[in-house]
Amino acid sequence: MADPLSITASIVGIVGPALHGTRLLLEDLQQLKDAPKTVKRLVEDVRSVGAALELLQSVEEREWGLLGAGVAEQAETTISSSTQACNLFRADLQKWTRHSEDGKLAWLDRANVGFFKKDQVKAMSEQLQSCKLAINLIVGVATLYSSVRNSHITEEIKKTISTKQDEVKGAITTADKQLIVLESKVEEMNLSDDDEEAVTPAEGKTEALRQLEEEVNGVKASQKLLSELLPKSQEEAVVKAAASQSQSGSITVTFGDNSSGFNAGIINGGVSGISFGGK
Repeated sequence: MADPLSITASIVGIVGPALHGTRLLLEDLQQLKDAPKTVKRLVEDVRSVGAALELLQSVEEREWGLLGAGVAEQAETTISSSTQACNLFRADLQKWTRHSEDGKLAWLDRANVGFFKKDQVKAMSEQLQSCKLAINLIVGVATLYSSVRNSHITEEIKKTISTKQDEVKGAITTADKQLIVLESKVEEMNLSDDDEEAVTPAEGKTEALRQLEEEVNGVKASQKLLSELLPKSQEEAVVKAAASQSQSGSITVTFGDNSSGFNAGIINGGVSGISFGGK
């Protein structure tokens, strides 16, 4: 089993900045009064990702050890990609709304965000939704491992395992389709001619292309994460996790007066490494 302590420490080191980034973006978005519908939907997506990240913080060391280094590493990559996208989008948003004051959108900025930048806002929402789904699936599988600790695999638990596995498979299928669409959009934008650039300024095209590329990176990271998570959601893996947890009991040793004799609680497995000297 991978070292749970080091895995947990790595995750905490990634989740902290991610939560900070989402909170800053959320604050900026919430300050925009009379924002277009696309922005209001983005607010909900940012908020839901923050909630998912907080749930991820509740996953215990034992469960991270069972999930393994592969899941943890890909989770870090997925979260880092989302954090990077949030930071870049926040910088763009501040530039798009530079004519506005006190959160009230100037008509030019409203047209910019609500119409000209609509696709970029939508792309940001899609990346956050993809990240949220992947994080929630990690938490779901970890919760499954926790629920079978020191218990038998009942028929009800087997149904839950099957449902969770189907959810992971469904997420993989969605990510595959999403990637095909995104890569097609990137290719189309790279091949756009000068006439299109006359309508869309070069700076705007660069921003849109960067946003799409960030979304592509995010989806690819989610794909790898879900591929690592799929075998962990299978019944065989959950049964193995339950067995390993039931075998790892703790030992409490209490010495009597004058350090003679000892009392031990219930011990699962043998006892080794204890020696007794003379009085």
